[in-house]
Amino acid sequence: MVVHDLSEQAKSLALGHGAELVGIMKTTDLPEHTETIFRILPTARNLLVVASRHSLAAIQSANNQVAQFDTVHTYNECARSAHTVSRFLESKGFASVAVPAFIPIDMEEPKMGMRGEICWRRAGVRAGLGSYGENGLLITKEFGSAIRISGLLTSADLEPDSPLEEDVCCHCMRCVQTCPSRALTGVGAINKRLRGEVIFKYGFRFFQRFMKGLLQRKELETESIVDGYELREMWQTFMTGNYYYCFVCQSQCPISLADLG
Repeated sequence: MVVHDLSEQAKSLALGHGAELVGIMKTTDLPEHTETIFRILPTARNLLVVASRHSLAAIQSANNQVAQFDTVHTYNECARSAHTVSRFLESKGFASVAVPAFIPIDMEEPKMGMRGEICWRRAGVRAGLGSYGENGLLITKEFGSAIRISGLLTSADLEPDSPLEEDVCCHCMRCVQTCPSRALTGVGAINKRLRGEVIFKYGFRFFQRFMKGLLQRKELETESIVDGYELREMWQTFMTGNYYYCFVCQSQCPISLADLG
């Protein structure tokens, strides 16, 4: 099969099964992830990057559960697209692996669940899906930063896309100004500790503190902790597989807002 035709088939399939943006890049164009890439798939030659958009109304909602529910859906759409294309390429004789952007991810040191195997934002920029924003996220012309990203590795010889020549971000600084944790300082700089305290409010860090707190409390205090709101919220986080609690910079991006109409 001709490289161009296979590439177009893969893209079309991705767009028909959950993705709204798709790009291709060579593994050699992501040298900082070479070791990880070849540990996952030694024969990998290309990455196919997929992005699905949020419902902007959902992530703007004052009801955080609605925003989280939309996040679960959006990640699922990315996963569905990546897995569908991976199976298609394997049916053509090319080893292919869909790689998670969210969970499951490596919980061992030094990553400790804070970084995925591949930085899909970086891959998205190099595959021509967009450029970096002041919030450090991938900004697309179509949906701003209100997206989730994932993708796959494949041994197939595909036709790579070129990075965009333009800077998609308008640098209005709205994401920096509205950040509730003041974790954004512009030019993509992020205070990860401040960000984590808000975005991952009931994630693993909270779980650690919660368990330590139980060990240090007396019996009556322990009972009040176990019966409290925070444990119920953490349980919900575990059940849904979603521990995001902040969507402000995504929902306030002018490009995202323009899409709402």
